[in-house]
Amino acid sequence: MQERWLKEAKAFIFSYHFSNGLRTTLSVVVPSVIFAAIGQLSTGIAISMGALCTALADVPGTIIHKRNGLIISTILIFLLALGTGLLLPHMALLTIWVGLCSFFCSMLLIYGNRGGNIGIGGMLVMVSIMAEQYTTWQMAVQISFLTLSGSIWYALLALLFWQIRPYLTVQQTLGDCIQSTAKYLRQRANFYEPDLDITETYKDVFAQQVIVNEKQEAVRELLLKMRSAQQGTTSISKSMVLIFLDLVDMQEQIMASQIDYTSLQKRFAGTKVIAQLHETIIQFSEELDNIGIAVSVGFRSMPKVNLKLELEKARKEFKNYQASLPSLKERADLIPFESIFDNLQHITQRMYNMHRLTRLERVKEASFDHQLELSKFTTRQSYDVTTFRNNLTFNSHIFRHAVRTGIAMVSGLLLGQALQLSRTYWILLTIMVIMKPGFSLTKTRSFQRIIGTLIGAFFAAGILYLTKDDTVIFCVMLVCILGAYSFQTYHYITSVVFMTPFIIFLLHFLHPADFNNLTNRVIDTVIGGTIAFIFNYIFWPSWEYKFLPDYMVKAITANKQYLQQVTNLYTDKPFSLIAYKLARKDVHVSIANLTAAFQRMLSEPKSKQKHGSELYHFVVLSHSLSSHIAQLSAYALQHHLKYKRPEYKDILLFLLTIMDQIEQYVSVGAIIPDPETPTAFHRLEERLEELLHLRQQQINDGQGHTVEREEMLEIKHVRDQFQALFTVLKDMKKAAVHGAVIVEG
Repeated sequence: MQERWLKEAKAFIFSYHFSNGLRTTLSVVVPSVIFAAIGQLSTGIAISMGALCTALADVPGTIIHKRNGLIISTILIFLLALGTGLLLPHMALLTIWVGLCSFFCSMLLIYGNRGGNIGIGGMLVMVSIMAEQYTTWQMAVQISFLTLSGSIWYALLALLFWQIRPYLTVQQTLGDCIQSTAKYLRQRANFYEPDLDITETYKDVFAQQVIVNEKQEAVRELLLKMRSAQQGTTSISKSMVLIFLDLVDMQEQIMASQIDYTSLQKRFAGTKVIAQLHETIIQFSEELDNIGIAVSVGFRSMPKVNLKLELEKARKEFKNYQASLPSLKERADLIPFESIFDNLQHITQRMYNMHRLTRLERVKEASFDHQLELSKFTTRQSYDVTTFRNNLTFNSHIFRHAVRTGIAMVSGLLLGQALQLSRTYWILLTIMVIMKPGFSLTKTRSFQRIIGTLIGAFFAAGILYLTKDDTVIFCVMLVCILGAYSFQTYHYITSVVFMTPFIIFLLHFLHPADFNNLTNRVIDTVIGGTIAFIFNYIFWPSWEYKFLPDYMVKAITANKQYLQQVTNLYTDKPFSLIAYKLARKDVHVSIANLTAAFQRMLSEPKSKQKHGSELYHFVVLSHSLSSHIAQLSAYALQHHLKYKRPEYKDILLFLLTIMDQIEQYVSVGAIIPDPETPTAFHRLEERLEELLHLRQQQINDGQGHTVEREEMLEIKHVRDQFQALFTVLKDMKKAAVHGAVIVEG
């Protein structure tokens, strides 16, 4: 356990989160320290505020997006700082200004994560300016230009760091993705722990799969949009592309290891097979974790465990048990479990290949298929005015969120003025960071914000009680700044724990009234959190159950497209690698979105959790469906089918027909009778029985490997996957709910 914690700590220190926190801390602290040394602390703080607000817009992306985002953020921050400063003496105009600006900044979320962060930076500078008291308009103009200089300072610093290490963010994001995949593999190892509940393990695996998909999308947006990566012009960019391609293929192979775990645990109860498999998979996850850390740091990685030897130990236990069974039929029944070892063997090879790629070995000789057209695997974000205009309707959940945020901010401002609170801007700050488009996210943030503030306040009180030495307090404040910005995108509640003492210590230097500041901070946070929670519940809330039907249709459609591409491997139709990989990517994205939406629904009020049981089964079956399709594709791609049967085409068309019926039912409510089960199932079963009988005779005659044995193994594996897919689809059809029924409740 201690080793695991040390590895987690090491991974965090070398992650994007920590380096971003370090860069933000540097940009914020340096101006304040320099100007404090010459007796102009308030000037330094204004510059630091500009740097901080601009830092929020600096999310991972290509250099073009990074540069444009920083420019737009700088302009917006300056205008909001200027407008807010000029309107401060005029309460009525200021109230209208706060509402309109909050609405506009929240609407920027339609442009994705970067747009949303630019909006948050804009609202943050607006709220921070409201903390000041300007006696003349000249002071407001002066502060706005100081804020502008802080924005420019951060932008130049960020671009300078990028120029020095242009691949750092990509390496850290890719390393983070690899470590998330390692955690996913480690959680799947729990299926081989008889003492653990399989249902709970499934929930953990699904949640981690959502995270893995988010990390993969982040890598695609960063890496595959880089021109040097697409062209393979540098060894580093080429190695990262090859590592990522291996990682995505590995993810499919991990999913292809899906089997009936309840049956597995019962079948191998009392043997060493399950324990050995669990140990082996844990070793694999640790090795993958090491690769992820090495990629994040930019170091070369070497294998620390002989994975082939570990796999051979597990395979030996399995083979010993299989050999102990008396009849060929009993031994043949264990063939589906052999796919676990086959997939682990291919994962082993990919891990060794990733080790070599971190050392840039044979990168020049290695190549990826340029026909893949890597840019097709990224999502294009439109930044035009038309997108903004098209979302100015209550049909847009972002528009509803923006209106809700604007009203909440105005209400917080008026309430603070009515109660004559000394720091009303803390209420607005809390509302600003807590308000999210979905109720579940707002609920979670409200809880985390309040708990983090309370813990941070107690910590700050303890420090201020124990020491009056300003040097000690300043050093602790620096640590809090670093912690607050480092954990901001990694672990929000920890970020708040650090942020609260940072603000209290800052006020200790500006306006000494320590315990009064503590009390006000806690009270204003509770008020702001309560307002955000109530407004998100009452004013045009976005309940997840309303979005689930669309996610369900997209998931079944993506699985259908995925199976159609795999069908080409089992028939004489031409197979396109790029079409197959695009279909696979769409499956991962659509199922992750479905799972994430369902998880968010579970955190909403019970009255808003519509058809929870049916939807849970639909989500589980969607994962099982994609896993069995992955097994079909993995087997065909790895073993190159030698004995294609005409029955394959009939069965696959039958399965696609059922998927089409499920899609029709969920989307439009069309109830279509079950299609007649094709005779191809029966013919395939007869051929398999014939081969089993023939193979038994060959064994009796002392014959070893024969053509009939190979055909029997191939047909047995394919037949088992067809049967599994048929069973999953029948269950999915029962669990499917018409979208209109879900929305109407």
